[in-house]
Amino acid sequence: MSSETPEQQPRIPGVKYRQVKKIRLVTTKIDGRESTHEEEFFVEEPVPPRDWEAVVLRGVIGLALFLTLVAFVGTSAAAGGLFSELLHPAVAYPLGLVFTASWLGCLGLEWLDGRIDPDRAKPARTAGWTALIIGMGAVFIYGASKDLPWVGAAGSCIDLLAKGFWTLLLRRYQVRLSKGVANWVVQEEQRAAGVALLAERLRRLYRGEAYRSAVGGREYEAAQALTTAPVEGAALTALGQPGQRPDVSTPTGQTPTEPDPEPVLPAPTAPPASASGQPSGTVSAQAPPPASPATGQGGSVSGQGPDSDPDKDADTSGDGGTEDVVRPIGSPSIAATIRSVLKDDPRVSDADLTAQVAAVHGYRDKLPETVRRSRDRIENPKPKKRKSAS
Repeated sequence: MSSETPEQQPRIPGVKYRQVKKIRLVTTKIDGRESTHEEEFFVEEPVPPRDWEAVVLRGVIGLALFLTLVAFVGTSAAAGGLFSELLHPAVAYPLGLVFTASWLGCLGLEWLDGRIDPDRAKPARTAGWTALIIGMGAVFIYGASKDLPWVGAAGSCIDLLAKGFWTLLLRRYQVRLSKGVANWVVQEEQRAAGVALLAERLRRLYRGEAYRSAVGGREYEAAQALTTAPVEGAALTALGQPGQRPDVSTPTGQTPTEPDPEPVLPAPTAPPASASGQPSGTVSAQAPPPASPATGQGGSVSGQGPDSDPDKDADTSGDGGTEDVVRPIGSPSIAATIRSVLKDDPRVSDADLTAQVAAVHGYRDKLPETVRRSRDRIENPKPKKRKSAS
């Protein structure tokens, strides 16, 4: 038979001991087979001295709880008797609990906030004393209504005593932090609260974005495409009405992602005129289209029909087609943009040309057709009609 028994410590003179029941494991072995069971035994342990501070503290806590219970009952009875003149007693008496519960809740908030920042506890402290005064006034008014004002005054002091006990008790557990430690704790609370607030805001925004993405339709897709446009000014003005000329002025200090088209184009070399006044039969593909005749001469330019590009007037010649009209910087026409792109890359495709024009002027429903017609007029200009000599 074997057992696991702790060793008994030697007794110390002057120390009180008490017997404590414990359990040990006892193993019995017969014919090579073991069997373990539990067995109770007693040992003597030293008894610590009585902690009178803990005893007193437990007594104060019990007294505070007793006073709080009495305050609940007394204030509820007094305020309930006062309210019962207007309300049913089943409703009037529970209302009396509100007076004591109010200052008790404010006292708890005052303790929680005052441990770190006393200034943050001032609202709860003020609200607690206000609730206490209101409750005491209700009890006093009930005693005065029964022609017993002194009884009402004595009964109202029960709440004051209960609150005073709780205030002193909580102050014992309150540790006054130094200014540096309190400031560190406040900063850590602010950081953690900021992270939690940001996470909540992002969660709400992502939830709304997912909903709008599912049911937003074409409007949401267009708005999302505009926010990722290469030119910020053109993307914002694309929200205008169809046919409205967008504002493509570049904000101060920003550089557009696409090359800024040169609004002032070099004046093309006019073809030499023959002795008979007939112009040369060939026109360079880089040259702008012929302009209208000079002022005072009749006739019109061939091809200027109703479907002409409304922005083509940016390159109208003034006198014989040797000088272009210069537009203000930052507001080039669609035709000027097309000429600038064709000058850099004459073989650019229509799709790429439309994309570059849309990056500057914004996308419109009929922009591909406008670009195609303008490119055709630029690359294949029609000769001017000569006025027949009469």
